[in-house]
Amino acid sequence: MPKSPAFLFALLLSGAALSAEEMVPAYNTYQAVPFVVGDGGLAADLVGYLNNKLKGKYQFKLTQIPRETLNKTVLGDAGFKGAVLFLSPPFVDDAAKTRYLWTQPMMHDSNAVVSLASRKLEYAGPDSLKGLKFGAVRGNRYLGLEDRFGKDIQKEEVNEELSNIKKVAAGKIDVTIMANSTFRYLMKQMGKQNAEHSNLYTSGKTHLEFDRHLFVAKDNAALAKQLDGVVAGMKADPAWKAVLARYGLE
Repeated sequence: MPKSPAFLFALLLSGAALSAEEMVPAYNTYQAVPFVVGDGGLAADLVGYLNNKLKGKYQFKLTQIPRETLNKTVLGDAGFKGAVLFLSPPFVDDAAKTRYLWTQPMMHDSNAVVSLASRKLEYAGPDSLKGLKFGAVRGNRYLGLEDRFGKDIQKEEVNEELSNIKKVAAGKIDVTIMANSTFRYLMKQMGKQNAEHSNLYTSGKTHLEFDRHLFVAKDNAALAKQLDGVVAGMKADPAWKAVLARYGLE
């Protein structure tokens, strides 16, 4: 049976709408909880949230990538495609926000300074780590500490934060710095009683307070505008609040 002109026109419009939805990568460099939890986690939930909000415009595909690889292969290309998740301008040498296009803040976080409870370290600046063995994540930058590594602070690198937590707990390194969101999730998973008896200690003073954003290449203003519009409504959106609550975040 021949299709009516109206049906064919609607079909063409539908095809046009599908083709207008651009598939782009969403890069996540955080391999620890709560950003990655099993086959899901906060990164996957964020990508799902963005896809729901940008339906018909962009379709993000979550791309898990080590930080060192992001630095070399993605950020090494000034016109890289897609968006980078969860980072803060100082983390990629863009405190002035001139190298990339950034959304407004998506969530607040801080860097916890983690040591053994039996050798509690109260952080008061880089000098607090003098003579210590520091566990770093390969590719990460640690504000105020970079020029001390290899001099009076010994640095050992791994690919993700959980390895450093295990090394602190085993006494193989003296201290590490990791996102408080990650540390809080770990403690939540341990349960209150186990967390209280953990051999890990976090300094009362954090290494750094910061906001997490999304960012794109400087020449991708269209995507930046769409993302910023979504981020602007996140704090008041019950759906996003429910996502954060799932991981013990605010």
